[in-house]
Amino acid sequence: MAAAVLCFVTLLAFCFLAPAALMLGYYHGSPELVVIGSGCSRLVETNSFFAQDIKARTEGGSPENGLVLYGMPVAPPLGVPAAWSEARRAVVPANSHMEWVYFLNRGSEIEVAYSVRSETESSRPICMIIARGKESFLQWAENPSANETTLSWHLVHGNGTIKQTINLSSEYFIALGNFNNQDVTVLLEFRIRTLFYNTSAADYTCSPASSLCTYKLPFLGQNVVVLSSGPKEGLNSDGHYVKLSYGPRWIVYIIGLVLLAVALLIMYDILNMLFGPGPGGGDARASLLSSSSAAAASKEEDDASLGSSYDSVSHDGDGEDDDDDVEERGGGGGGGEGRHLCVVCCDARRDCFFLPCGHSATCHACGTRVAEEDGSCPLCRRKLKKVRRIFSV
Repeated sequence: MAAAVLCFVTLLAFCFLAPAALMLGYYHGSPELVVIGSGCSRLVETNSFFAQDIKARTEGGSPENGLVLYGMPVAPPLGVPAAWSEARRAVVPANSHMEWVYFLNRGSEIEVAYSVRSETESSRPICMIIARGKESFLQWAENPSANETTLSWHLVHGNGTIKQTINLSSEYFIALGNFNNQDVTVLLEFRIRTLFYNTSAADYTCSPASSLCTYKLPFLGQNVVVLSSGPKEGLNSDGHYVKLSYGPRWIVYIIGLVLLAVALLIMYDILNMLFGPGPGGGDARASLLSSSSAAAASKEEDDASLGSSYDSVSHDGDGEDDDDDVEERGGGGGGGEGRHLCVVCCDARRDCFFLPCGHSATCHACGTRVAEEDGSCPLCRRKLKKVRRIFSV
């Protein structure tokens, strides 16, 4: 019993601590870093049943960079077109790479115009790629000659243009890889056409660059957050990421854990009534465990009584007391003749015996009827298994 209680307490503690640890790890671990580049309009959704607010904060940015957090009662439509261009002069180190990251919504288009300086044209070509997601970019960085992990992979030299259509809202990396043993200068112009979320119905606005923004989520609401920087070039390399964190709705987890504890207690009581010691259910498990052994013992008992029954039939001296009882119950005419008459019909002679007790008290017809109807020996009241006939020679 003590072991069962200890096991139940351990299971209950695990059910309390495991969800709490997961919740704390998700909500109070390291804040999520999301890309907010120039011309970004990013939708952030979470489950308001478990989270009560969304917090956003940038580090190293300035209020003039145009980054704004919009709180929306429902997810806004994606349909405000925007276009801008950025000119960059990139000096790619020898045997290294440079990258720029943007968050673009589906339906956007990227056009990159490049110009490799003339003094480097005789060198090995420059590799330019466009990759979706950080994982794809890192795979390319480990093996720049592999092109199966990127959306676009080109060896560039001289002047040219690369275009790419965006079909999925995500982070996109534009990178240059230098395979030469000297630095290479590349003039770039990014021309980007994208779609912004319509934030005209926002019920909350805040600038994460100037202060911590906290947007409260109603319980079971459909509220979302839109992080928008607008098509400006004011975001420097330190302001490309925003830290997002979520405030847990503690009351939901507490109620859930209480309900889980009640369910476990009810289950424990049911199992204790079925299998534990106690009135009405204490012997259930013992009877289940002993059923197979009882059946085996009964079979052995039948085999053992088979031989002894013949001894009981053939030695009248062993059953004198029983014969006296039969004579009294039968009331039949005295003498030795009454000892051999059936105790049921008192007419036919005894010509059968019962198993496993071995008593011979009835004729075969009455013995068969007794076994089918009453099921117990008329003399010792022991439960009958079989009726065997005695043949006289």
